[in-house]
Amino acid sequence: MKTLLTLIAAGALTLAAKNQDLGKPLTLKQPMNVGTVVSQPEPLIGKTVQVKGKVTEVCTMAGCWMALVDPETSQTLRIKVNDGEIVFPKEAIGKLALAEGTLKKMVLTKEQTIARMKHEAEETGRKFDPAKITSGMTIYQINGTGARLLD
Repeated sequence: MKTLLTLIAAGALTLAAKNQDLGKPLTLKQPMNVGTVVSQPEPLIGKTVQVKGKVTEVCTMAGCWMALVDPETSQTLRIKVNDGEIVFPKEAIGKLALAEGTLKKMVLTKEQTIARMKHEAEETGRKFDPAKITSGMTIYQINGTGARLLD
């Protein structure tokens, strides 16, 4: 009987351990869908938000960002951290994740957009043609403080 209880307890710990916490503990109780944040970002700028989505990309150089997509709307939001604060593992791609931090709005000039897109192309191994950038862009991203990868 003691052995059976030990096996049950170990199994429960194994199941609980499948979620991987990264960075600081999450503080908000209820996540928002990525699509909700992306479709109405303005009231949330500068506020702490928690989002839930599927990881589609991770920075291959330093693990300093991950992209989450809303499976229902296909809208994407990037979670960015300072290099080394959190390292998002490449194995996170395909998993559901919760991420928390401050929503930030960045209005980029054409030159800033070209520099950013070139850097992203280098990080992801994609080809980049700066001639295709004709104007600046506005980006919304979460400056991440913590995340949880769900299994």
